[in-house]
Amino acid sequence: MKSVRTIASACCLAVAVTACSTSGGGATGAASADKVLTLAAAGQGPAKAAVAAFEKANPGVTVKTIFTEDDASYQQQIRTQLSSGTAPDVFRMWPGGGNTMAVRDLSKDGMLMDLSAESWAGGLGADLKAVTSDPAGKVVAVPVTIGAIGAVWNDQALQASGLAKPATWPQVLAFCRDAKAKGVVPFALGLKSAWVTQLVPYALTASLVYGPTRDFTQRQLDGKAAFADSAWKQALEKYLEMRDEGCFNDSPNGVGYDEQMRMFGQGKALGVVHVLSAVQSAIEYAPQGTTFSMTPFPATDSADGTHVPVSVGIVYGVNAKAENPALAKKFMEFLASPEGQALYATASGSSPALTSPAFKADALQQPVLDAVESGRSTLYPDQSWPNAKVQQEHLTSIQELFNGTVDVPTVLSRMDKAFAATK
Repeated sequence: MKSVRTIASACCLAVAVTACSTSGGGATGAASADKVLTLAAAGQGPAKAAVAAFEKANPGVTVKTIFTEDDASYQQQIRTQLSSGTAPDVFRMWPGGGNTMAVRDLSKDGMLMDLSAESWAGGLGADLKAVTSDPAGKVVAVPVTIGAIGAVWNDQALQASGLAKPATWPQVLAFCRDAKAKGVVPFALGLKSAWVTQLVPYALTASLVYGPTRDFTQRQLDGKAAFADSAWKQALEKYLEMRDEGCFNDSPNGVGYDEQMRMFGQGKALGVVHVLSAVQSAIEYAPQGTTFSMTPFPATDSADGTHVPVSVGIVYGVNAKAENPALAKKFMEFLASPEGQALYATASGSSPALTSPAFKADALQQPVLDAVESGRSTLYPDQSWPNAKVQQEHLTSIQELFNGTVDVPTVLSRMDKAFAATK
């Protein structure tokens, strides 16, 4: 199997409950200043597991943590702290560009420490360097996981329905009609949580846009392509076709991520088109013994034409003004180690970004690795977009599209305008 170092870019891997908590592992109060590390992350499960392992491997070290469960709140919070000089030593970021807490956006503002001299940085492949480096080419982040978007299934609910997993676009529509006739939701959808709005389009454009035209974003940057004149139009039309064929629950704009995962975990919906890490949330609502699996989500009439959006999912960086830079770099080294990679990937329901012999792929992760091996994976598009405005326009416009207040050409025109705003 090819090393997952060939993967690049990232997406929002998140949960959508707005909450913030602080905690500290190990001995508190007694640790000297050089033994205290501060850390922040969006989503606490995997980070807590990494912190516990790091503290165990480094007796006397205390990691004080801040967790914010909503991506938007986290991004605003850490950005504000970085500007005011109160940010933690280490924090979770997004790879590449595309939002205000992404690698390129933070590094442009001088907020990240140069990690190029670290031993693990020298082993990064070109694709990983592309999403963990600043505009000058200096590595400023450690890649921790890769994630993917696909059709994720509640195995027991699907088996009870008697329906088969669709492998082509016509089969998707037939699946939706058959599931609806049986009184069960084909795919749960929670567009009230804005970040969820992008997942189906990313799954569709992998096969319709970025698989057939690998350099599509570069063509946009060169003025030779646009969202409005591309198969993005077909992708959004298919999104609406799914809505009209009853592929989703009623009123998806009124359903949030938690409710979406509850519906899916309890088997009231057979599947979701989602990031694989969402299974960690669905498990909380699922009956004991429920299992989950993933298949690539089709967008064409041929299964051979299906591509899987795959990307670096989580990266961590060090505050350029960290109070304990030595310990921060040591934590980066741990995250880059085979042990740290396997631990974080397993806890987050993802695959490791770097080679980790200890990691064992399951029914969710194996199709991702197969897609990479076969050359049928694409990058999440937002991480190559020139600014954060494009993604934000996309998220908002999809909600309006489902409300019927805008049409597909308007959505794509808005995205083109945002794309051109800052190149």
